[in-house]
Amino acid sequence: MDWGAFEKAWYDSGCRILSDLAAACPGERLYGAAFHLFYMDGAKILPPALAANTEAAVREDYGYSTRFVPPEWRWDVLDAASDAMSPWYQRLTEEYLAPATTEPERDAAMDALEAAHDSAMANACKAMTTTARRGGIHGSLPPGFVVVILEGQRGDEEAGLIRKSVDPQTLPTVPELAGYLRQLDET
Repeated sequence: MDWGAFEKAWYDSGCRILSDLAAACPGERLYGAAFHLFYMDGAKILPPALAANTEAAVREDYGYSTRFVPPEWRWDVLDAASDAMSPWYQRLTEEYLAPATTEPERDAAMDALEAAHDSAMANACKAMTTTARRGGIHGSLPPGFVVVILEGQRGDEEAGLIRKSVDPQTLPTVPELAGYLRQLDET
């Protein structure tokens, strides 16, 4: 797999989709986007969902915030992103998972694919965040806009995925995300 080309494909697709979303919703204040719903089994890998949210859509109930919970965001799945990336995921399945015929081979293939995929997705997040903050995605995105991996289904791994997907110099500029990360570290 050409992981550089894969990252660029996610970058191009994600930037285009977020630009279209921002243009279609001029009165909304988008504060972030996230990848979530990562799925892989021994037979296939599917594209994660790209989600986006606005300040107005964040809910606070009894000390619980939806700010970093993509399944509860206004756009929890931007289907165009998954659709655009489906051919890449078919190739990943064919290259990594299809050749594995025994359980140990499948486990090793899944481990290798997960590690490579996580790194590629983290790199795509960082690149999209940098471009957004420079005004390159859409002029309406705020200076604190961030693209991050928020995969709560992976439990203890979520904090590490956040750290991988957000540049260490960027994290302090998003105090709510830094606070969320501290909460994850404390639990």
